Amino acid sequence: MNTSSKRVRKTDGITEYVLAWKQETQTGRDIVISQRDIEEIKLAKAAIFSGVAILAKHLKVEMKDITKLFVAGAFGTYVDPYSARAIGMYPNIPLGRISFVGNTAGSGARMVLLSKEKGIEAQKIADSLEYVELASDPDFRRAFTDALYIPHRNAQEA
Repeated sequence: MNTSSKRVRKTDGITEYVLAWKQETQTGRDIVISQRDIEEIKLAKAAIFSGVAILAKHLKVEMKDITKLFVAGAFGTYVDPYSARAIGMYPNIPLGRISFVGNTAGSGARMVLLSKEKGIEAQKIADSLEYVELASDPDFRRAFTDALYIPHRNAQEA
């Protein structure tokens, strides 16, 4: 490691960059990022973006024409939509079109367990859905590979 920055260090053989020192955080621990962290972020953002791209293609919808993007689960709770869009995780659409809906799986399960009517409604919705196997789409590999770039290789197409 050939650097003069105090923020670059090795911990347990892993080179990391200190984003914030422990005295600057509320956790009392340094906040660091490593190359592995960056690779994990790139894989997650490529999976999300390429999934949206393939579904949009399947529905014959341009990315710019997406009127609502719902982000579910704990993941959406902790991701800044501006930053996610900036790195190419979300399509380049106005932020007002992105909605965070929380733990929809858990909420839906509770609703179905508590209401026979909601159970019937959920079954009707399930029966009307079309399953799309993203990985078997002939364009998925290219879309995923392009989405590994930050923001992504074909950002102007988004």
